[in-house]
Amino acid sequence: MKKLSFVVFISLFAFVAKATDQQVESTIAHVTVFQQGAQVMRSAKVTVAKGTHTLYFKGLTNRLNTESIGLKGTGALTILSITHQRNFLTSEDRSDEMLELEKQMELIDTRLREIESAEHGLILEREVLEANRAIGGTAGVSTLELQKATEFARKIRERNALEWYNLEKEKKEKQAERSKLQKQWNVARSAFSSKSGVVVVRVEASKITEARFELEYIVMGAGWQSSYDARVTDLSKPINLTHKAIITQNTGEDWTNVDLTLATGNPSAGAQIPYMKVWYVNYGNSGYFVDKVKGSFANAKIESYEDDLEKSVENQQFSLNQNITQQEYSVERKQSMASGNSPITVVLREVELAAKYEYHAKPRLDKDAFLLAKLYDWNQYDLLDGELSLFNNDTYVGKSMLSTQNPNDTLELSLGRDKGLIVQRERVYNMQEKTLFGINKIDHYVWKLELRNNKKTAVKIVLHDQVPLSKNEEIKVTVHQTGGGKYQEKTGMISWRLTLDPAASKTYEIAYEVKYPRDKAKTVMFY
Repeated sequence: MKKLSFVVFISLFAFVAKATDQQVESTIAHVTVFQQGAQVMRSAKVTVAKGTHTLYFKGLTNRLNTESIGLKGTGALTILSITHQRNFLTSEDRSDEMLELEKQMELIDTRLREIESAEHGLILEREVLEANRAIGGTAGVSTLELQKATEFARKIRERNALEWYNLEKEKKEKQAERSKLQKQWNVARSAFSSKSGVVVVRVEASKITEARFELEYIVMGAGWQSSYDARVTDLSKPINLTHKAIITQNTGEDWTNVDLTLATGNPSAGAQIPYMKVWYVNYGNSGYFVDKVKGSFANAKIESYEDDLEKSVENQQFSLNQNITQQEYSVERKQSMASGNSPITVVLREVELAAKYEYHAKPRLDKDAFLLAKLYDWNQYDLLDGELSLFNNDTYVGKSMLSTQNPNDTLELSLGRDKGLIVQRERVYNMQEKTLFGINKIDHYVWKLELRNNKKTAVKIVLHDQVPLSKNEEIKVTVHQTGGGKYQEKTGMISWRLTLDPAASKTYEIAYEVKYPRDKAKTVMFY
């Protein structure tokens, strides 16, 4: 038997053919999740008899991109055509769950009809009883007969009312039960409808053959983004960085025990390079304007090259493949993800990043000192942009963002406040706080900054302060004392870099004056 390999991509057209219909059971074997969208690969094995046949790959999501459908496989047969269609709900195609719910609702409907019939009988009984209230005609009745008749009527009314009450109670319970079943049926129908896609393949086999298929398609409703946990346990050790993927899976079909790949590409963004037209600038009705650019796509030939690169990372739970246009993370363990709105987290890897730690204090803005970690050579790990959760000794301290757009080799992470360092900033008042000099007024400022280390270990700390800069030539700022700190005239920043031993303290003072016209004293403000 000659074995034929084939790869066929979908061509959408309507067809009518007389052929032997055959259902094909396929299972999802591999999923590649992009930043937006996912590529699903289904595998199937089917025995095809000699002749022309129509194969139905049913139970597919109706959210798939029909233009992306591709079929490849092996077998001694010829592919005549491939098309995609919707499998609308029919009695033959309802799920077992839907059929069971329909059976239960039918039993309830039968009982509700019985209750309605019984209530009509009770209403008729009341009407008959009401119509025969007159007893004995004109001759009258004895007291004993009247008593017996009244007792008989009362018993009938009591029994009638009790039966009516019980029927109404049961009716409400049955109606509530049916409403619940109806909601379950609606959910089951929605789930069934989301899997109403069908790929129809016409094949011709010269003899009986066993064919193996791989059906691929792009589906929306899925995507992923990177997220990180950065943990610090000891200032003498590296930062432990956990790289996670936050995956959304709302494609309408479940992924059960599949091989999972996460790719940085986005197939929905388009592949053609935009064509740049001439960009003009001209005068308009109100000054000059820049013409709006109307982008167009050219069918240009894009030169490319093959340069696949395999990279391995210690403690990884995935393999990283850098192909021509995107990174691909192949998760080592098989994954199961039901379709739904709740994001799913998959741990990709853990890496240790070399870091140097130091404290920073800015008491003019905040009275606490903050621990800062500087990460070096972090970009060698092929990290992606993502939200960063920070933990200090398993204590959550806040969130940050890891941006790969940082041009520096060093990444700074703020690891939160440390109450073991006391930082104070107080103004020192004196007799020359305010003076007059001709038409001008001078304000004198002296600030005292104090650091104290209450920790049991020495710490490196950078203390920051500043003096104001004038944005008006009438306002003059003169710096008299910087306390030995490094002063930057262009920014007004002053900084001290020091090591503070346990139980040690350090004090600095800065002094400056602000001179301005005294007739404008009320308008001078710091901001």
